[in-house]
Amino acid sequence: MNRHMKNFIRQELGKRYVLKERNMGDLKTIKKGVYHFESESYEIEGIGNLFIIDLKAMMGLMRMETVVITPVYRDLSFCNFDTVRAAGQTTAMFEMYKTSLRDEDLSSFDYIRDKYAHIRDYASQPRWYDALKLSSCIAKKGKRIAGTAENMLVECLVRYLELLDKAPKCDPQAKIAANRQYVDRLISEGGVAVDSLSKIIGHEKCAELIEKYMYATK
Repeated sequence: MNRHMKNFIRQELGKRYVLKERNMGDLKTIKKGVYHFESESYEIEGIGNLFIIDLKAMMGLMRMETVVITPVYRDLSFCNFDTVRAAGQTTAMFEMYKTSLRDEDLSSFDYIRDKYAHIRDYASQPRWYDALKLSSCIAKKGKRIAGTAENMLVECLVRYLELLDKAPKCDPQAKIAANRQYVDRLISEGGVAVDSLSKIIGHEKCAELIEKYMYATK
């Protein structure tokens, strides 16, 4: 992609809020065989947590970027942006999972879903967290869609930040508890990316990365 989403999202959040980077120690850079991970974790002052992971493998032939925004002081479900380039194809996903303490109006994403309906949807295997996916989720995969997929994710970011700006303040402990319910199941029951990461760096390190830095629930 011409504009890495991780940099764009960090910059857009930095225009609105103060970002304080956490010291991730030996989890910031991980090299295992053909895999090279670079991670960043930030406190978004007055909002919650930002996590970024950039994976390169097979001499750059496979690359994955994941960005997770987890509100704690505002009542909005967390979201993640994923972009994967491999075997000449691009996969782009925007996902929100129900971790809010209230019902959310996500109708502003309907326009984006309709606008990009002509691109093939990414089909994933059933997982336990499918029941928590919200109507705003959009996932696409195909060849020669990198620029279009990037535009789609940018539009999703704009909508999400609009919701974040308007989201009511909430009890941070109650919100962390709601986030932790998802995180505990993610660690115990797994997920596509988590399963792969756990095999590469081990379950214990993977759990630490998820709890302390990806969602900051511990």
